[in-house]
Amino acid sequence: MMTQRLWLGLAVVYTCTALVQLYLLASTGAVWAGTLTAAGFVAALLCVLAAWKTPKRERDETREIDSHQP
Repeated sequence: MMTQRLWLGLAVVYTCTALVQLYLLASTGAVWAGTLTAAGFVAALLCVLAAWKTPKRERDETREIDSHQP
């Protein structure tokens, strides 16, 4: 559960950063801000996907540990 929260927190940070870059793109028209905006949103999406897959992996590891106990 802790790993899932970590990934979701990281996704929030990337989303906020991308929104700031989007503001810079809109206000200045800088191409680099558009590139960073896209990269930030992609990174946030990947973090959300990692958070979504994490619980399944943790459950599988827990079952494996429980099955080895006498």
